[in-house]
Amino acid sequence: MLNINKNFIIKLAFIIFLIIMLLEYSIIFIPKFFLINNKKTIMKKILLSKIFKINRRNINNISTLFIKNKIRFGNYFICLNNAIVYCEFLGCKKIILEYNRIIYINSTTFYKNNNINITIETNQTFNSSDNNAVSLEANYIFFKGFRFLKNIIRLTIFKKQLLKNLPKIITNPNDLYIYIRGGDIFLHSNRDAYSYFQPPLCFYTKILNEFRFRKVFIISEDKLNPVIPKLLNKYSYIIKNKNNIKLDISYLIYAYNLVGARSTFFLTSIKFNNNLKFLWDYDCSSLIQKYLHLHYSIYMFPYYYTLYNMNLSIHYRNYMSPWINSQAQKNMMLKEKCKKKFDIIVG
Repeated sequence: MLNINKNFIIKLAFIIFLIIMLLEYSIIFIPKFFLINNKKTIMKKILLSKIFKINRRNINNISTLFIKNKIRFGNYFICLNNAIVYCEFLGCKKIILEYNRIIYINSTTFYKNNNINITIETNQTFNSSDNNAVSLEANYIFFKGFRFLKNIIRLTIFKKQLLKNLPKIITNPNDLYIYIRGGDIFLHSNRDAYSYFQPPLCFYTKILNEFRFRKVFIISEDKLNPVIPKLLNKYSYIIKNKNNIKLDISYLIYAYNLVGARSTFFLTSIKFNNNLKFLWDYDCSSLIQKYLHLHYSIYMFPYYYTLYNMNLSIHYRNYMSPWINSQAQKNMMLKEKCKKKFDIIVG
């Protein structure tokens, strides 16, 4: 009897947890056709009043959506994607992104089938006295968004605008570009980076030892990731240029051969890459990696390239997650032995 009661309690708790999660994230799972085709329903008013935290009687009078706080590249397009969907529901005409010194999209207009023209622009200020404008934190709109919706039209417009603001480069089909995550996750312990553990050194050495390339480049904002100095010392032919962020994005967009990392910056960049033929990635079988590939995407597209995937050992994965940037974890990145072979997935 005790076992039955215990199992019942566990199942009941699980059901309650699912209900809470569905209520919290219901905005993500409700089909697009339902929301788009029922704009005047009470459901729309309830959902949007919860999102914007504004009075329901003003919900249909919103003309401008202001996204405040500066946004990094990967989050930039995800926030913009979500903001456009919000404006489709609200019928607003303008999205203002808080000005950042690095501009990825200039003032432009998105044309929709329902004849709503949404203008995108950057501006430093927001008129809080405008009753027809709503201001939202970038992080809020990033996490409370519509990342599962597919829209090739928006992706095409994003790319067209992005390429206007990036340096044009020519890459060689026989060169390899290795993106290695550095930055804030190696500066300090960041609770928002708990899922961002990175590949071990052996992942990169296995690629370089098994495949041959004309030239090999490392793309990274710094050398904080401990694998970078080791790779540069071991392989004298690797080139590590000190690039600016726009040039790094261009390399990721135009490269034919890429090595990936767990990074929104990387996953967003390759959404704009039409040259990509071969991608080396790691741990794609894990729930975390699937979450990052699918959840943080401005557009979910089928593989059109060959993916070489290496599943890391359970020991390494458990040791590195959650990522707390400890010295022991960084040492593990250098000591891990990659015994598994690459799984080949042809797109």
